[in-house]
Amino acid sequence: MRLFPLLLVLYFSSINCLFCQNVVLSNEKNYSNISYLLKHPAHNVYATSKNFEVKIEYDKVNNKIINAIARVKVNTFDSQNSNRDSHAMELIEALKFPYSKFQSTKIEYEKDSIFVFGNLTFHGLTRPIQIKGKQWIENQKLKIKGEFEISLESFNVERPKLLFVPSDDILKFDFYTEFIVQ
Repeated sequence: MRLFPLLLVLYFSSINCLFCQNVVLSNEKNYSNISYLLKHPAHNVYATSKNFEVKIEYDKVNNKIINAIARVKVNTFDSQNSNRDSHAMELIEALKFPYSKFQSTKIEYEKDSIFVFGNLTFHGLTRPIQIKGKQWIENQKLKIKGEFEISLESFNVERPKLLFVPSDDILKFDFYTEFIVQ
């Protein structure tokens, strides 16, 4: 009779493990970055941040991301020109809105591409965006690279000007991130 409760515990423990294929992973910050490209008729501005935080709910059995959240501290973007970066921080009111955040709402896979739909909060406003990317496993690491665009005007950000000529409205982002999968 004492064997029955033990068998019951083992049975439910083994069933529970069948459903423990999803794990929450945090990105390896030393191997992750996010960059933006802003075009202006006179020149292009490219800035990168290595302060990119991402968490995903990952289905290890099917090698699929179920949910994703991300954030970056906006004043960590570096264009190699401190005056330009300071002006950019003024335009996006970095002291008032120090982080840009993303939360997925739907993730789809099509062949070797991943499409992540969700909401981006930037400059105090939240707007839907779509991210297109690729993911792969290499050396027990899940690696993801992707890209997306936003309209500065849709987030109420004044476009930077040089010689009274404004930059393009579109800000293009690309990112790379890694997760340890065990």
